[in-house]
Amino acid sequence: MLKDTPTRLPSIPRRKAFPIAALILWVLVLFTSGCGGFHRAWNQQQVRNSTVNHRQETSIAGAWTGHWESTANGHHGALRCLITAKENHRYQAWYHAKYLKWFSYSYKVEMVVDPLDPLLTFHGQADLGALAGGEYQYKGSVSNQVFRATYQARKDHGIFQMERPGKK
Repeated sequence: MLKDTPTRLPSIPRRKAFPIAALILWVLVLFTSGCGGFHRAWNQQQVRNSTVNHRQETSIAGAWTGHWESTANGHHGALRCLITAKENHRYQAWYHAKYLKWFSYSYKVEMVVDPLDPLLTFHGQADLGALAGGEYQYKGSVSNQVFRATYQARKDHGIFQMERPGKK
């Protein structure tokens, strides 16, 4: 008569399990962190917009919403941005881009605005890391409360187009 012996599943040695667990944790942190701060700042900016909206007509600073599209590969998605004035015609743009509907990525870019150009032209650059495509160059303008920009990297290029939230 055969004895029922429990089937033992193969186990992962501890020295291999730790790097796998660390990698899983790193991926979870990568895809779940960073966006909470942007969402909080976005909501705070919406409150400020209701009280200082008249100032946005002559400034690039404030909240913007629209879309991005890669003209290199056709990828596209929703885009939001918070722009904060610094000093000497410098601004910090905090972008929050969505792609494939479920993934999002936030990053900051320092931009310089030409103070003599009535179109509020700007340029900037940011290194998004090797995984995101490396060094990106940005240039664009704001006219009639429409933000248009192009971006260029070694393997990607495309457009951003945004308006003030609530503008139709």
